[in-house]
Amino acid sequence: MDTVEYRLGLLLGMAVGIAAGVVILMVLFKKKVLDMHFDERQERARGVAFKYGFFALAGSMLVLGGVDVAVHWCDMMLGMCLCACIGVTVFAAIAIWKDAYLGLYEKPWKVLVLFAVLAVFNLGVAVTHLLDGGLVENGIVTFRAANMLAGATMLAVMAIYGIRCAVRREAEDGE
Repeated sequence: MDTVEYRLGLLLGMAVGIAAGVVILMVLFKKKVLDMHFDERQERARGVAFKYGFFALAGSMLVLGGVDVAVHWCDMMLGMCLCACIGVTVFAAIAIWKDAYLGLYEKPWKVLVLFAVLAVFNLGVAVTHLLDGGLVENGIVTFRAANMLAGATMLAVMAIYGIRCAVRREAEDGE
């Protein structure tokens, strides 16, 4: 399975995925779904969130490297995706909790719908990989599980946002 054609197919697939992501982001910015304008308080809170997200990324990479020395359980691509998802989730959790995740003019429901679509898409791809039996090869979890991680990350961010909204609503009702 590890042929030159297979590797070229992977690279082409990644390139097409990145290009599609860039096009989608351009459309979202043009339609004002993503509007990255933050006030000073949000900028400071996002800085703190970025700091902790980076530390989570770096720490998870160190842990992954240490665990990999003891037992090789996943391929490099999946390991890096796992670390990235941990860092993104930490950033999102802190930014959401400090009301600094969305810009001043962003509509939360639009962003949450986008996250839901991304979660459903990624989890759908993960299910197809699960049914094909390509998640584990020779006892190693492969990069095909990365879609599951991306979908779980989107769901986690949506859940954190939902919990934050519920807590804020409860605090406002209590006043």
